[in-house]
Amino acid sequence: YNFSRARLVHTGLNSRPAGATAVPPPRECQAYHFSPAMRFRVIVLDAYDLSVLGREPDSPRYQESLQLLREKNPNDNLNSPAGLKEPRFVEFNGGFSQAQLDWLDEVLKFSDENQEKVVVMGHLPIHPDASDRVCLAWNYEDALSVIHSHQCVVCFLAGHLHDGGYCLDSHGVHHLTLEGIIETPPESNAFGTVYVYEDKMILKGRGRISDRVLHF
Repeated sequence: YNFSRARLVHTGLNSRPAGATAVPPPRECQAYHFSPAMRFRVIVLDAYDLSVLGREPDSPRYQESLQLLREKNPNDNLNSPAGLKEPRFVEFNGGFSQAQLDWLDEVLKFSDENQEKVVVMGHLPIHPDASDRVCLAWNYEDALSVIHSHQCVVCFLAGHLHDGGYCLDSHGVHHLTLEGIIETPPESNAFGTVYVYEDKMILKGRGRISDRVLHF
């Protein structure tokens, strides 16, 4: 809401670590992946790859996203889900381009072949049982389809829905939506630390963040 995507890339808010592998140019998309330990990979998706937030109104990606929004949301206020059959099609959400989904598929294919365990994360939830219907990514089903076509993904971490959520889906993938720390009361703190083992992840939370144990 407050920064352009181009500006964010060059600030301390850009979380991509040194040595991470990003989506190939053209760099419309800010997804990347890295391996912090043997046979373990983290993939960070750009859930606002399709979005009108932070993009110049005359850019092709903005125009593509706005067209999709207007097709799905006839409301004057595009942030309103009122009356929508698919209430996730609001301006404060976004989605994944086909190019990003193809890239994700290739990374997961590599991880399958190398017997890695993979944690995928993105700001928007991609499973309706780990979110309400409003806060899902626009094309969450496409992202799920890619993930379910591989054996390596053990967990999808998301945010956005401030109340949080969780489910274990039909393919054995944990979907953990973390509580919004933006609602932490003044003069207090909230954060989580994830401990990763060969057969599980343990989230130790403080404040609004709940403790979790996710077995692979």
